[in-house]
Amino acid sequence: MKDKQYKVVNGTSYDARTPDEVIRVLENARQGRYRVHVHYGYTSEADAADGVGRKQAFLDWLGEYGHTGYISRSMGPTKIPIIVYNERAMGGGGILDASIIKIRLAAGGRTLYQHPQYTHGRITLYRLAVPIDLPDGRRLIAGVDQDGENQANFESMDKARRYLRKLGLQGELVNTVESALAIA
Repeated sequence: MKDKQYKVVNGTSYDARTPDEVIRVLENARQGRYRVHVHYGYTSEADAADGVGRKQAFLDWLGEYGHTGYISRSMGPTKIPIIVYNERAMGGGGILDASIIKIRLAAGGRTLYQHPQYTHGRITLYRLAVPIDLPDGRRLIAGVDQDGENQANFESMDKARRYLRKLGLQGELVNTVESALAIA
C-alpha cells in the first residue's frame, strides 16, 4: 500500500491533492478563528467513478452534520485539519480536504471558495403525497430532492426550508400532484 502524500502548510498536513486555494481558505479560517461550513463532493470524474452514492463530479453531497465549525488540527506527528463544532470543543472530525468543493462563512453564508464546476443540482422542495409516520410519533410531511432523488424529509415545510438555508441553498417548490406523479 502506498504511503499518503501531504502538503504541509503552517504545520498542518493537507492531502497532496488539495488545491492551494482550499488550503489558503482553511488556513485563514484556522488562524482567524471564524466558523465555516464545508461542502464536499467528488473533485474529479475518476473519483466519482470510484465513489459510492451520488456519482457526479462536483455535485454537492449536501452534508449537514459535522460540516460546520472552527478549523483546527489534530494532535500527533501528522497534524491533519479537523473541524470542531465550537471553541470549547476538545476535538473534532478530520476534514476530507481533497474533497472540498465549496467553503462558506457560517455567519452570513458568504462563499470563500467554490470549485469552478461546483453544482448542487436541481433542488426541489415539496409536500409528501403520503406522510411518513415515525415510531416516535413524529410525522414527516415535507421532502427535499436533489436531481429527483430524495435527500431528506421533514416534519414541516419550514423545517425543510431551514435545512436548505443552513446549506446556503434555495429549493424550487413543486406542487404535491407533481411530486406524487414523480413517485409513481
